[in-house]
Amino acid sequence: MTELATKAQLLKGAGYFYNWEREVYFNRKARKAFSVDFLEDNAPEEIERRIRETTPGTEWSFFFNSPPPDSVKRELSRVLG
Repeated sequence: MTELATKAQLLKGAGYFYNWEREVYFNRKARKAFSVDFLEDNAPEEIERRIRETTPGTEWSFFFNSPPPDSVKRELSRVLG
C-alpha cells in the first residue's frame, strides 16, 4: 500500500469522506478538512496527530499547506456543511 493510501485509510477510519470536486477529505462532525497536498507533504504520524487534536468551537479547521483565503474557507464551510 502506498503512503498516500495509508494516510487515506487513517482518515477513512476516523470518519472522513473524500470530496472529489474540492479535493479534500472532510469530517462534518469533527469540522475538519484536509487537502490532498497537505496529505502528500506530511507524514502519517502528523496526519494522525491532526485527526486526534481537538478543534475549537463550531468553526471548521482546514489543514492545507498554505492557509486558504477567508473566501475559500467560507465557500468550503458552506459546501461541506
